[in-house]
This record gives sequence, C-alpha cells and structure tokens, in this order.
Amino acid sequence: MLQRSLFRAHSLHLPKRCSYLPPSNFFSTTTATPKPRPFYTTPFFTIPTAFLLGYATYAYTTATTQIYPINPYTFTKHTVKSTIPLSPSSALITLSPSRPTIPPEGFWKIIYREGVWSVQIKQPQLQIQREYTPLPTINSDENGNEITIFVRAVGGGEVSPYLLSRKEGDVVEVRGPVVTYPFLSSEGGGEEAGIRNVLFIAGGTGVSPAVQLSSYLLSQTDGVPRRVKILFASRTSSETPIPHLKELQKLGDGKKGVKVDIEFFHDDRDTFIRKPDIEAAVSSLELGGGDGKGGRDVIVVSGPEGFVEYYAGKKGWEGGFETQGVLAGLVGEVVRGRKKGGKIEVMKL
Repeated sequence: MLQRSLFRAHSLHLPKRCSYLPPSNFFSTTTATPKPRPFYTTPFFTIPTAFLLGYATYAYTTATTQIYPINPYTFTKHTVKSTIPLSPSSALITLSPSRPTIPPEGFWKIIYREGVWSVQIKQPQLQIQREYTPLPTINSDENGNEITIFVRAVGGGEVSPYLLSRKEGDVVEVRGPVVTYPFLSSEGGGEEAGIRNVLFIAGGTGVSPAVQLSSYLLSQTDGVPRRVKILFASRTSSETPIPHLKELQKLGDGKKGVKVDIEFFHDDRDTFIRKPDIEAAVSSLELGGGDGKGGRDVIVVSGPEGFVEYYAGKKGWEGGFETQGVLAGLVGEVVRGRKKGGKIEVMKL
C-alpha cells in the first residue's frame, strides 16, 4: 500500500543539484518528526531497503513491464512523445515511459498532493542532471504516466539545449520525484497546516511550480476560500504562454472557492515586477492578515538564480547542501516594512 509518508524526508536542506543519491539508510518507511523542508522520499513498501532495491533491479532488467513510471533511486528511460515550440528557445516537452508501466493506484495522486516536485533529467554525454518541474493536468491527479516539462535554453546551459534538440521517439533518462516544497507544514510541532493565500513571483520556467501549487489548491474540497496571485516575468512577449496558465485563470474564477489571478511582465516591453507590484499583491491577498486557522500565507519566488536573488536574496549553503539563506531583496523589504499583520512564509525555489 502506498503511504503518504512516501515523500517525507529527514533533511532540512535542499540540494541545488543532486549528482548522487543519499545512502539507503537515509530513507525510512515511517514518518519521522516532521521537518520544515523535506527533500525526498521514503520507500513505497515496508520492506528492507536492500531487498527492495535488489528485487527492483532484478524486476526491471527481466520484466517487460515496469511498475513505477519514475523512482528516486535510478534513472528510468522515457521516450519523447511530443514537443510543442513556444519560442525559438523554449518548448513544452512531453515524455512517457519507454516500457509499459502500471503504477499502483494513487501513485500520481500522492506525488501531486505532497508538494511542489521535480524530476532530474540526465545529459548522458556530460553525465550531469538538472531538475525540471512537471506541469500537471489541471484539476486532475492523473496524467496517463506522462510528464510534461517547460524547457528554455539558457546561456551556458548544458541540459536544456540537449532536451530541446531531442526529436519525437528519442530516449531520455528521468529520476524522481524530488519534493522541494511541501504543501502541508507542521513547523513548531503543531497540527499540519495547509496553504491559504499565496503570492507567486515567477521568472521564465519558474512558473511551473506556480502551476503545480495552483492546481493543488483548486483540488481542495475543505471549503476554505483561497486566493493565488502569480506575477510572471518573461523575457519576450513573443513567447507563447503555456496553456496551463489560461486553464488556471478559467478554473480559478472563484466559483470553487479558489481565485487565481495572473499578471504578465515582459522584458522587451520594459515591464518589470517592481516593489509596488509586490506590495499591491500582498495587500490584495491580505497576506498575514488571517488568524492562521485557514492555513499559511505564502510568498514563493521561483526562477533563475539571479532572479531569485534579486527578489528574495541569495540562498545559502550548509554542509554541502543548499539552504534558504537570509531573506533579502524586494520581498524582504516588503515583508519587513509591514507595520502590522501576522506571519508570511517566504520560500525560494
């Protein structure tokens, strides 16, 4: 039976790039004391890890059907099913397992409802991997075992140009999931609290986590009114927006208790996310204005390293792992400049 503790982890830190897997005793089949920043994952079954991995290796190499579309221990071969260009340097790429796969019931539901998650994709010539955040099927936990990612080539990039050069039918290797931000938190040892209102400041492909989080909130049926504001910065107005954003706006009309509002900014039109935009969003969402019973109020900053640093400050390093660092930048100014109000959680992705 799949357990919700599948993606609970035992580290306070998030590796920037995982070029290795933690030792087998890093994982546990029981839920440890919850930590605020889970990494990933615990085994699917209460079976000793050595036996599980040994059996999984044997089954994978001898069977024609694999159980899991992805797993956090090994890279799984996926085939490029389709590529939809969005601009000369970006595209939506859909991957499906190269082998037939029949995951256990609830496999994708657990992943999509645990937190913002990503997969690692390998560049085989250089033997490096980078993380990409899959885009969900809006308002659904099922994806037909397919993974769709928003990829943009960046200067000096090593994996994104490789992915954009893949043709339909080509094979790439995928490992995951890596949960980078849990939807439920129990900081302070209290009862787990979900998310109430969220401001997402996203740059480029950093909008993918915003889609995941918004889709999750749209799936909630607890009757708590929620609001999402996405400030989305893109280099060029000629790039076709990912269709998921239009779907979010359509479903997030407030009729289901969740209101989603998206504001676009484009470098080539000299429209940038400025401090007054952030202040207006914090005010309109009433971030920090609740009593905490409806959930956490959150500001999430996601995008390239320089983008995140400008808006929320540098991330830090401790013991070889990337940490959240000190809150700074425009978001730090806005949060510290509030004269009154409750707690606002800030997360850098």
